[in-house]
Amino acid sequence: MKTAIQKARRLTLWSLGSALALGWIGFLSGVMTELADTGGLAPVRFVTGLVGMAGFTWFGYRVARVSVTHWQGATPTFRRDVVLSGAGTLIVLVSQGAGAAGAGFVGACWLSLAAMRARPWPTFLAATATAAVSLLIHETAPFGAPDDHLPPGFAAGLFLTLSLVLPYANQLWVWIFDLAEQAHASKDAETRLAVTEERLRFARDLHDLVGHSLSVIAVKSELAGKLTRIDAARAAGEMTAVRGLAQDSLRQIREAVRGYRVLDLPSEVESVRAILAADGIRCQVDVPAGLVGADTAGTFAWVVRESATNILRHSAATWCRISVHAVGDTAVLEVLNDGAATPDGEPGSGLAGMAERLSAVGGLLTAQPTPDGHFLVRAVAPLGTLTTASDSWASAAIPAQRPPEPSPVTASPVTASPVTASSAAASSVDGSSGALLGAGSSAVSLGVGPSDTGSSVASVGAGPSAVSVEAAACAADENTTDRKAAR
Repeated sequence: MKTAIQKARRLTLWSLGSALALGWIGFLSGVMTELADTGGLAPVRFVTGLVGMAGFTWFGYRVARVSVTHWQGATPTFRRDVVLSGAGTLIVLVSQGAGAAGAGFVGACWLSLAAMRARPWPTFLAATATAAVSLLIHETAPFGAPDDHLPPGFAAGLFLTLSLVLPYANQLWVWIFDLAEQAHASKDAETRLAVTEERLRFARDLHDLVGHSLSVIAVKSELAGKLTRIDAARAAGEMTAVRGLAQDSLRQIREAVRGYRVLDLPSEVESVRAILAADGIRCQVDVPAGLVGADTAGTFAWVVRESATNILRHSAATWCRISVHAVGDTAVLEVLNDGAATPDGEPGSGLAGMAERLSAVGGLLTAQPTPDGHFLVRAVAPLGTLTTASDSWASAAIPAQRPPEPSPVTASPVTASPVTASSAAASSVDGSSGALLGAGSSAVSLGVGPSDTGSSVASVGAGPSAVSVEAAACAADENTTDRKAAR
């Protein structure tokens, strides 16, 4: 986008500079007319005219450049350049005579540069004054300037027309360029606003993810500190719960960050096409929807982004083609452009990083000029698991929720086999649902919610009455109550 605005600035400056060229055409036309009529030139008048044209050209160019490149109002330097350019113009008119088909053009050309940033009515008054001065010099012909024998009315109409058309035409060019600059500035502001909104959204999601967990961790840590001297076992249980909360928070943050780092291939391709089009590069896209899996699509999106960056920074491309197709169980991404540049230093690390990303999914990246003078970036990777648009990104972008609190355990009457101490010791106590295996042919499995200490709560005896289901339910209720109170 910056390159496009620079091109518009150069085009506008060259268009405004055409007024300088038109002034020289008028000056040389008057010289050639004098040569044809008299067969010679007056050296003093000719040299004086050249000096005046040099001042008109140099200071007129400075006026045009300031008006386009870094306009900050009519500064003293700008006013000085306008006055000096006008002085050169007056020298030309007086020495050469304001011929309607010769040096008389210079006055209108000077006004077209001096009034580029003026308002309409002041421009009209200045045009009238310039036409009147040119007509006066044309009729008086000081210093023996040749007469073009044009009627005063015709000369007055010609001078007034030139003095009106040229300034307003240049004002139109400047107005169009100002609109382009404002659009460019608005685009930059929109981009910065989007980045700011994304940062706020990320901060809000991060707060929602870890804010509650950190609050619970703080409360439980304070409770564990108070219980250290009273009930060491319960304090250890609270710290175990704190560790579990911290691990859960870490997992949620990793999943959220992984979701933010995933790129959507179709969206990235559309974004790249819009950016290249804004820079004047035609972009053809052939990316079928749902052709590749989520992992491969995300990696291909990074390759497309890096390729577009290289096109904008290191090439003079006028067109680009982005395509994705399948060859068997392999997906192939190709980014082709016609702006292959000669290497002028050490290669950058962007494509090397893309090669590493592709290696992580079992792919390969090549980037090299083609025999016909183009440059081709080709990425090859497995197709991956095809998913729907709603499933491919939602799993990573939506933060995982904490598992629900365990409900009290209920069990149907069972016939328990005698349980030995060794079999009870083999039960799972890792904080998940516990399981007790009997020594007989039948096994008794009880799903029990974790307690504050991280162990399973259940009691299994040798007879039917030894399986204390009610005790397990009461223990689960007490654990749930303790957790709510701690929170």
